[in-house]
Amino acid sequence: MLKRLLHFSACCLMAVLPTIAAGQETGGIDTAGIYVATYHGDRRAAIVYTFDDGLLEHYTMVFPELKKRGLKATFGIVGSKVGGDMKGTPCLTWENLREMAADGQEIASHGWEHRNVTKLSPEALRHEIERNDSAIADSVGIKPSTYFYPGNRKSEAAVARCEAGRVGSRLAQVSMGSKRDSAWMRQWTDGLLKSGNWGIAMTHGITTGYDAFGDPTRFWRHLDYVSSLRDSLWVGTLADVTAYLRERGNVRLDITATPKGVCVTPHMTLDSAIYRHPLTLVVNTALPLKATQGGRPLNVKTNNGKATMDFDPNGGEVLIMKNGEARK
Repeated sequence: MLKRLLHFSACCLMAVLPTIAAGQETGGIDTAGIYVATYHGDRRAAIVYTFDDGLLEHYTMVFPELKKRGLKATFGIVGSKVGGDMKGTPCLTWENLREMAADGQEIASHGWEHRNVTKLSPEALRHEIERNDSAIADSVGIKPSTYFYPGNRKSEAAVARCEAGRVGSRLAQVSMGSKRDSAWMRQWTDGLLKSGNWGIAMTHGITTGYDAFGDPTRFWRHLDYVSSLRDSLWVGTLADVTAYLRERGNVRLDITATPKGVCVTPHMTLDSAIYRHPLTLVVNTALPLKATQGGRPLNVKTNNGKATMDFDPNGGEVLIMKNGEARK
């Protein structure tokens, strides 16, 4: 099981495509050309930036740089270290975390005491998980949706326990710190775009602490480069990208004709209380379209012979029509 989970995290392009019903031209819309995009916004690849241990520099240095570029990342928090230090490196505070969460940054769990989850008894593991969840939920207001494994040590049983009630966990990653120069970071990004995969970067220290960049400006330049690619590269949180890919691999689309267009009905067996990320529907057409879901209009974008729209996979049928005449 763990091998399959790791493969899922490293190679998102292998996510199972939804089953769709192919059909004839209906109201000028070819039903065979309707599918769920590989990534949100029909982008070619995805990147997730993860920051371990809740270090103070993640708030004082990384957070402002992310805000400047409109980017989101995921920060793994060790609850017992908040307001203290991690092996001598200062950690951020609960107030810092509340500000980051309010901006849309993801606050993930990295365990209450940063303990190796493969070495803990069931009761000790329960305490390590639940104590941190409670501390973050009580102090930040949001229960963590994802989990980082301390030392990246994991087992099939630990993954099952740590992911229970969550979107998922960090199952694979590449280290991005002192050993990575600008050329490597650009090559890594370009490789993701070429292959259509998603990558998870793991960072600890920025100027001090474990595997610190030392000079962080090369990381800021990397963020500039990534920002310039936002039309083709999805930079999302670990929860958002994981949820999207798992939903996409689970959803089934029933496509039927209507007098003026098509009706797309999504069916998903994942827990809707946990998996709530919108999916991107693609229609291969240059026609001007209008769409609704549950009587509410969807934002339809047309570009390069394709129309795209975000829809709720738990929200019922999507009605798609041409010429802006969607039935409410």
